[in-house]
Amino acid sequence: MYAGGDPSMFILYAGKHRLTVRQRETAVSGSVNVNTVQFQFSPDWDGAVCTAVFRAGTEVRTAALDGDGRCAIPSGVLQTPWVRLMAGVCGRRGEEEVRPTVWADLGAVQEGACPGEPSRPPTPELWEQALEKKGDALGYTEAGDLALYAGEKLLSSVPVSADHRALAERDAADQHPIGAITGLEGRLEKTITTDSVLSVAEILKIMEVS
Repeated sequence: MYAGGDPSMFILYAGKHRLTVRQRETAVSGSVNVNTVQFQFSPDWDGAVCTAVFRAGTEVRTAALDGDGRCAIPSGVLQTPWVRLMAGVCGRRGEEEVRPTVWADLGAVQEGACPGEPSRPPTPELWEQALEKKGDALGYTEAGDLALYAGEKLLSSVPVSADHRALAERDAADQHPIGAITGLEGRLEKTITTDSVLSVAEILKIMEVS
């Protein structure tokens, strides 16, 4: 049903307490900044500062309304398909009055045709597996950090001081000799040879030197 607004958005009408869906569109899982809601208000809401509230399953998100009473549906409530998407609005007048509506049902979130999950940082377990397969040498970066290399490619590095940022002239020549780090030289001699194959656990243990 077209209610005199943009036909590509939800239009919701707030009475004194009830929130009525006047126009619908399809909400699809995985959407970000796609679905817009237009809120229209009865005179009961004059002078109130209003915030939209959205719920899908256990996920609840809020959104500020612009000057036209519009907002985008937060992506946090559009992650899981086939759950009911609910909307409400809450208004405040000063410190005395708080006016919430009841929930309005916007329908089920439809399943989006995304090719896969968004790229996310690897878990520590996957990171360690990657190092296990690729790391073949230890050395130092130009900043003096202890580093793990695959050939000439830097895979990871860690400061060898409790707070390496506090050190001056970190890029100066010979600023970080192995002998300056308590116990490191002995550990390296015992652990690393030219034909050594180190596990990630062994490498990380070496990097724990303080």
